[in-house]
Amino acid sequence: MKTKTILALVSIILLFVSFSLMRELVQSKRNYNRLSESFAASSDELVRFKTRNGNQAVKIQVLQLRNAELKRIYPQILEEIKNLNINPKRINHYSETVIHQNKELITTLRDSILFDTIARRDFFYKDSFYQVQGNIIKDSIRMNIESTDSLIQVVYRGKRKRPWLWFLSSRKLEQAIYSKNPNSHIVYSKTISIIDK
Repeated sequence: MKTKTILALVSIILLFVSFSLMRELVQSKRNYNRLSESFAASSDELVRFKTRNGNQAVKIQVLQLRNAELKRIYPQILEEIKNLNINPKRINHYSETVIHQNKELITTLRDSILFDTIARRDFFYKDSFYQVQGNIIKDSIRMNIESTDSLIQVVYRGKRKRPWLWFLSSRKLEQAIYSKNPNSHIVYSKTISIIDK
């Protein structure tokens, strides 16, 4: 009777240990897959596409990291977050996008006289994204440039990781970025989703 009780107790303990080890194995496998997908996403290039209205936009996968992993892999990002007086443990997403703008401006010069003796040439240009005004006096130029742009960023669940599994496969997190200024060219983008699990 005593041996049966001991065997039952040992069996229960072994069952519990086996269950715990299986759960740890499944969790480790999920972490490994998440990190390998994030590593692959970090080396991906921007995918360019056209929006419905014909403007350029880009797509890129979202990295999924924990706070500790972010600290080890991207310490400069944590410094930028701390610089904003934000506790890094409280962030959900970090996004960084680099945009290059190039616009050729053509406008006419107008002659005018300043203080009755100094010749001055003025210029002015304005469209929906830029305003440039200035003047030329002798061999020097004074100019003021204002630029307005709207950057739309959307994080969404994109393509399935394993499309052949249909609805059983989870979707990858992706980000689409769109600049309303047609002269803006998105050069680089990185988005990190901070997960707590």
